[in-house]
Amino acid sequence: MGRVGQKLPLSSLFMLLLVLSSTWCPLPVHGWFEIYFDLITVYVMNDLAPYTTLNLHCKSKDDDLGEHKLAHGQNFNWTFHINFWQTTLYWCSMWWYDSNGQVVQGTFDIYKARRDYARKCRSQCCWFIRKDGLYLGVYKGDAKLMFHWPK
Repeated sequence: MGRVGQKLPLSSLFMLLLVLSSTWCPLPVHGWFEIYFDLITVYVMNDLAPYTTLNLHCKSKDDDLGEHKLAHGQNFNWTFHINFWQTTLYWCSMWWYDSNGQVVQGTFDIYKARRDYARKCRSQCCWFIRKDGLYLGVYKGDAKLMFHWPK
């Protein structure tokens, strides 16, 4: 035990700050350090129907990933690191034509660091684009409906 007024060793002070900082971290403690080092990969897969082309244009505040046309079964993917503030956001505008020739379109937040890293897909996020909406999972079999197409 230290005496009142005695200074804490620097290593003890560091440990105290580490413990305290983990209590306000918006992500679970297991992801606190890893989030800054993990390379995130996002896949957008056309899972609509044979012969249906998915058009998409994805971007972030800093990066425009360009327009892409995906045939059924094809995917577009990119990799990145999450920023220090964990505010990394990518969104995609998508459109395709249904069997009646009507355009189906929408813009969606495809990757949000605080939503997706710890709670949804960690470092590999796979979006399966289907006729009823956008599904997110690590594998096709575990994908959950996240967004419906706007009416």
